Amino acid sequence: MRRYLFTPAVTLVLVMLASAGAWGADEVRYINSDQLRREYVGAGDLDAQLEASIADWRTEAREKEREIEGLILELQNQKLLLSEEAAAEKEMAIRQMQLEFEEFLNSVWGTGGLAAQREAELWQPIFDRINGILEEIGAGDEYAMIFDAARMGIVYAAPSTDLTQEVLDRLNGTEE
Repeated sequence: MRRYLFTPAVTLVLVMLASAGAWGADEVRYINSDQLRREYVGAGDLDAQLEASIADWRTEAREKEREIEGLILELQNQKLLLSEEAAAEKEMAIRQMQLEFEEFLNSVWGTGGLAAQREAELWQPIFDRINGILEEIGAGDEYAMIFDAARMGIVYAAPSTDLTQEVLDRLNGTEE
């Protein structure tokens, strides 16, 4: 499904780029959102907060994994002493814990998991500020379009059309 949504979007962008010649080259600009994220003054603090959350989840995952490994070792050591029914119950308990462990891993690191949610929570105010800056620049300088080179896959763009540094300057200049 993603492919079907991507194709019309690419077609629309290509049509808009083709017609950009009619607007004039000075009315089309781009930014590089990857560069903004790397060079934003507050990025280190945001990434440190995210890493702290991830470290907590890793610790929790290691504890769960050790607990499972301990139960497996316990079962192996006691297997000869346990009845078939008792051994089967322990095996079932281990499988249940393994399933819960996998669910935990997926809830944290899976698509839309806690790690992605935490990252979005930390970065969303910055993305909102960037969008505000882009709206100011676009309206103030009367640009017809501003593209994101990191997301749109621009094959060529004149360096004079790159607004990344201007956005960075404004973003870092308004740091509180």
